[in-house]
Amino acid sequence: MNSGRAAKLKYHPDDIAQVDLMGYLERNESRFFRAGSYDAIELAGMIATEALTLGAGKVQIQSDGEWLTVAADQDWLEEHEYEAFHAITPFPQAGPNSMLAEILTFAFSAGVITATREESKVIKGDTTAPTHRVDRDIARTVSFKRQRGSRLAE
Repeated sequence: MNSGRAAKLKYHPDDIAQVDLMGYLERNESRFFRAGSYDAIELAGMIATEALTLGAGKVQIQSDGEWLTVAADQDWLEEHEYEAFHAITPFPQAGPNSMLAEILTFAFSAGVITATREESKVIKGDTTAPTHRVDRDIARTVSFKRQRGSRLAE
């Protein structure tokens, strides 16, 4: 019931502090990796699982020296490309409290590049791309360096 009186706010909008997302991910790294720290191969597996869960029929993980690439015949990030690399993006198809793993490439890897048939985008690091080529039936790739990155490389 509304008695006609305005509700008194317990908190003011200025009381809400902005979360440092990368800081949060770094402080909670052990929550995302089984061994407790960044593991590029495990992360590639997480991303490949996403692509399969979201409908890809063909997914492959390729290793090219310092780079790992997840490639799929369907663009599993089409609806969430920007958010997937820059925000914790819900992944309800994998269950409650699930998120897309691409943000972890941005937080922990020294370099990240994604590509579709139309374009390639450097998400983090320099423009030195993996040297292997993907099949023409590939709709999306996510490549990231095995090497751990720093926040300064963003």
